[in-house]
Amino acid sequence: MHGCAAACCDRHDSTLEQVHRCIEECSGKVSSAQTYIQNELASFQDRLQRCVLQCQDRVKDQILPNTTEKQVKGFREEYEQCVVRCADTHVDLMPNLLKKMQETIASYSKN
Repeated sequence: MHGCAAACCDRHDSTLEQVHRCIEECSGKVSSAQTYIQNELASFQDRLQRCVLQCQDRVKDQILPNTTEKQVKGFREEYEQCVVRCADTHVDLMPNLLKKMQETIASYSKN
């Protein structure tokens, strides 16, 4: 990308607008790759957050006005275990996510 942008600046017969457009074209693949990675990571984070929210909902649905402190403690432990399962599940997804992102980014340089 930097070599491409430098070549754009070396064009002495180009207008400033043409040089700017040339540089934008050079950075297009990098920008696309960055956007792709940001979207994938945001999606991953959203999935993890939804899992944690499901844990929270499961526990909230069990708490009643007459729930004792002992029961609340048990629900808290249940919630924490559920969140740990969410984290473990999502950590296990990371190798495939990384492979998918690497393959997608590699395809950007081929186009």
